[in-house]
Amino acid sequence: MPTKAPDQPNLDELRRQIDAIDADMHEKIVQRMALIDQVAKAKQNTGGNALAMRPNREASMARGLAERHHGQLQTASVIRIWRELINGATALQGPLTVAVCAPERSVGYWDLARNHFGSAVPMSLHTSPSLVLRLVDDEPGAIGLLPFPQNGEEAPWWPALASQSDGQAGPRVIWRLPFFASATGRFEQLEALAVAKMTPEASGNDATLIAVETDQDVSLARVVGQLGTCGFTPHPLAVQELAHSHQRLQLIELDGFVTQDNQGMKQFHENLADDLSRVAILGAYSKALSLDVEKLEP
Repeated sequence: MPTKAPDQPNLDELRRQIDAIDADMHEKIVQRMALIDQVAKAKQNTGGNALAMRPNREASMARGLAERHHGQLQTASVIRIWRELINGATALQGPLTVAVCAPERSVGYWDLARNHFGSAVPMSLHTSPSLVLRLVDDEPGAIGLLPFPQNGEEAPWWPALASQSDGQAGPRVIWRLPFFASATGRFEQLEALAVAKMTPEASGNDATLIAVETDQDVSLARVVGQLGTCGFTPHPLAVQELAHSHQRLQLIELDGFVTQDNQGMKQFHENLADDLSRVAILGAYSKALSLDVEKLEP
């Protein structure tokens, strides 16, 4: 019978240690979930967003996990495990559903949603962006996942958000997905925007999505140049001509968390003067986590 070398680990003892750690982890999860009712009551007492989800806090916590993590387990796996936990906790505080818009019924958008919002959150698949936006507007706790805007689309969905008046409590962009790199989380190399009926909050490393409405003779280059002059770092995404009003909508992402009372935004209005009709803030979201993608390849 073979004998164990003096320095060889005892397999049964290692398994007992793993079982003890698993039991401790489970108990911590139970304790964490037990606090959710108190969190929900505290939110009700302080007011704020009706949706239990807090994208800015979730992003900040995920960054902390990524910075602290070490060892052989991929950071993306740690974030994915944590997102399952946080989404389960969010669902305990109120209704939470995800309406996925996949015009070509691509499984990639479903995969993006599942990777970010977890395995237990109810999801539905739709081909109409307008239906998804209506669900978000009408159903408490609904989140819509819509294809990332592309220039030259015949019927883009994002002008519907721009048509809302300032201060209107309608859908706003709250996430740009994928938020973290994953070998299975960006199938088909797609991107998407998540919208919800809530007010975005700053996370510390954000981007803001704006729609600039101008006369049709105002070029994208001029708008981008003026934004740069006013201290912004703009990233143009799409342009939509509004033939019925002889206006032009220009969709632009700005680095940072930007509001209408931002001094640079006030200067931008002054610089374009009568050529500018308005600037609609469509939402804001945390910038994606920077993980080592090369290590994630299967």
